[in-house]
Amino acid sequence: MKFYIKVFIISFIGFLAIFTGVLFAIDSIMDKPEIPIATVDTTEPTTEVIDPEGGGNVGEDDQRTELEKIAEDSPRINIIAFGLNGQLADTMMLFSYDPDLNRMDILSIPRDTYHHIEGYDDPAYKKMNATYGFAEIGGVNGMKKVLSEFLGVPIDYYLKVDFEAVRAVVDTLGGYEVNVPFDMKYDDYYDKPPLHIDLKKGPQVLNGTDTVKYLRFRKNNDESIMEGDVQRIPRQQHFVSTMMSKALSSKLPSVINTIIGGKYVQTDMTIEEALSLAIKGASIESDDIHFYMLEGEAKMIKGSSYWIHDPASLEKTLYGFYGFTIGEDSTLEPTDEASTETTTKSGN
Repeated sequence: MKFYIKVFIISFIGFLAIFTGVLFAIDSIMDKPEIPIATVDTTEPTTEVIDPEGGGNVGEDDQRTELEKIAEDSPRINIIAFGLNGQLADTMMLFSYDPDLNRMDILSIPRDTYHHIEGYDDPAYKKMNATYGFAEIGGVNGMKKVLSEFLGVPIDYYLKVDFEAVRAVVDTLGGYEVNVPFDMKYDDYYDKPPLHIDLKKGPQVLNGTDTVKYLRFRKNNDESIMEGDVQRIPRQQHFVSTMMSKALSSKLPSVINTIIGGKYVQTDMTIEEALSLAIKGASIESDDIHFYMLEGEAKMIKGSSYWIHDPASLEKTLYGFYGFTIGEDSTLEPTDEASTETTTKSGN
């Protein structure tokens, strides 16, 4: 019986890992930190699913926004997933799962998103991905807290993924079928080990190693092609969607075994919480997984590039997660897909 419980738990975590393994792969080599990173002494959970050591209290009711009230009464579970490049988090994603509708909404958050925390005034510290490395207030708990405040919804769990999961899972699933849009030629002899990308334009099946290179690509040696974080998000979302469809086939047990053996994932879910999510999450259909991006625009501020998000667009997107649209007169109207259940997260 314990074996089947473990499989249920890991199946859901592995299911998410298929998505989030791409996060670290995209940025781990191509971009070096711009500044020395603030040292942080974090106590990380093990790769096993463990009980968290308590949680913070919600502020007083009269201080909560309408979105916060709706979110706290909703059965939705929000998980922030990210990889690491040294002490920098890379291309974060919010996974918002509604267990009643068996629907997953995935919001991509560019790593250069502008977010200034008082006391951290260096230009590079004003990017969201720097939060993890902040002394005392960083680490996984800092990521959860800061992103919860930024988004305006609670973050229930975190999922930190090693980029090696991409290679392992892609090879387990028999490769990644993709139409490479143009010749990708890039060499970085200073990387350890040296990085060499040489992919030809056209449809092909990439193995795990070449898939990581495809996802990391930012520019050609001659700079005829140059891409930023935002331009690469459709590429990573296509990868996520394709791998998800393959993983939910008869190969899911092999993927689970790969994730378990490789220990690619760290999370703060308890056994009970993971089991509850796994039972429903493992049966989700591809049509019930929806992708979004934090809308905004790229700007240079005092010599540093940032992604300046659109707060109104973000609010509209998040209300949509919870089944509401914002009318022209700023009133909230429920959508057809709104969940009518109001059971608590821990009670499902």
